[in-house]
Amino acid sequence: MTPLQKRVPRLVDGIDLRALPIGPAEAFVLSRVDGLTTELEIAEAAGLEESAVSSTLTALTRLGAVHFDPPRLGESMRAPRPAPTVSLPLRLGPIIESSGEAEPHHPAAALYELQELDEAVDLSVERKRVILEAFHHLDSLSHYQLLKVDPRADKKAIKNAYYEVVNVFHPDRYFGKNLGSFKPKLERVFARLTEAYDAITRAGPRAEYDAYLASLDKTRELDPSHAAAAVQARVQAIQRQIEDEARAAEQASLAPGPRRNSPAPGSLVPGPISGWEPRVPSLDPEARKRALARKLGGRHVSGAAPARSSIAPTVPPPPISVDARERAGDGLKRRYEQRITRAREQRAERYLLDARVSLSNKDPLSAVNGLRIATSLVPDNAEISARLQEAQTEATVLLADHYLAQAQYEEREGRLADAARSYGRATLGSPHARTFERAAYCTMMAQGDLRIAGDYARKAVALVGQASLSRDPSCDEAQARVTLARIYVAAGMKQSGLAEFERAATLAPKDDTIRDWIRRLKRGEA
Repeated sequence: MTPLQKRVPRLVDGIDLRALPIGPAEAFVLSRVDGLTTELEIAEAAGLEESAVSSTLTALTRLGAVHFDPPRLGESMRAPRPAPTVSLPLRLGPIIESSGEAEPHHPAAALYELQELDEAVDLSVERKRVILEAFHHLDSLSHYQLLKVDPRADKKAIKNAYYEVVNVFHPDRYFGKNLGSFKPKLERVFARLTEAYDAITRAGPRAEYDAYLASLDKTRELDPSHAAAAVQARVQAIQRQIEDEARAAEQASLAPGPRRNSPAPGSLVPGPISGWEPRVPSLDPEARKRALARKLGGRHVSGAAPARSSIAPTVPPPPISVDARERAGDGLKRRYEQRITRAREQRAERYLLDARVSLSNKDPLSAVNGLRIATSLVPDNAEISARLQEAQTEATVLLADHYLAQAQYEEREGRLADAARSYGRATLGSPHARTFERAAYCTMMAQGDLRIAGDYARKAVALVGQASLSRDPSCDEAQARVTLARIYVAAGMKQSGLAEFERAATLAPKDDTIRDWIRRLKRGEA
């Protein structure tokens, strides 16, 4: 088990979890934080990748929601905690069990208002929690996670899992009961479960969905939020290791032991730490005669002054001044910082070399991740920054096809907001008319930012006639102008919209839809 996997996340006291800018995925991981479970155990219990859990917890740490305690002695040897017992057939997500009428206080409740549990309906508190947890996790779980099956499960296993879970969420189970606001939630969960079941029990749709998940995994590596959290965690681990090594090297340099050109023992000279070190005996002839006289018990030596005593007085070393102590401390600090700087530069150079190899092997994704770490270690290095920009450009082009495939799947599934984001990311590496037009259309239909949608549509109109830039001839100028016109109308700019529809009509004079839009706008009906 790695050090990261041994870390135990804990909630920060006094944090208002409802005020955190987090989504369902972060809330799902946060619901597993109980102050006892390690990162590895959270990943295993939630069925998530360890790296994803680590990145999410790192992001929550930056938000001030959690902090990490070091692993306790013997913690890696402790037996896993038993899972809480549940009276229902199946749980979706982190269901919080309680006894009696105790008020729930676990952060998973941040997904919904606690007052929802107080609604007077014909459901137990436990069943309300099951429904709320499932409802609020619908958009963050894959089909496989939702049905609690392995992605490699066969059709029979998926069917068994589906019938087990719908035993809880089928609306007919609650026929004649007062469900209040829980009725539409139950219906939504049931519809989502059925959608997941239909998608992964048929060969064609399952292959498409598996390809979509694979594409998501590929593009997630360069997602800004995901990558930033992963890079930060890695850089922090590297920095701790560098500091530990620097401290160990400093202590080794101060440890007593034989030194090169060690002076003879007995005399002292000023030194950087203690203030004194052995001095090489003086070679002055008179001093040597006096020393010999002392050894002979006070007898005179020719040319030497008579010794006053057979025992030489002990001369105490002079006291160390405050300035000397400060200079010694500054020297220690300077050497420590120099070791840190050299180590950071050496690590960054190593990542730079690895990135060069990755780029030569046409693997810009690995290069980008390594260069992000190198840039964090030495942020002022112009060469590494330039290499990072180069690798990011290559990776963006490489991922454009993945984003396009994702966007097309999401658009077919009616997930227009997701499709708009995917098309928008695809435009960075695939700046073609068709990509911009679909990004504009999906943004508009998802009721997104119309200014962004308008920018996409205007770029599509500008690019559509440039054959060298447009890889997809199916996006003609009329289609691009119709999308731009509809965006203008949605934004309240009806005159601009009418002008675009009229331009589109000259390009497609037999298009009844365009003529209908023009008639409605002129009559003030649109």
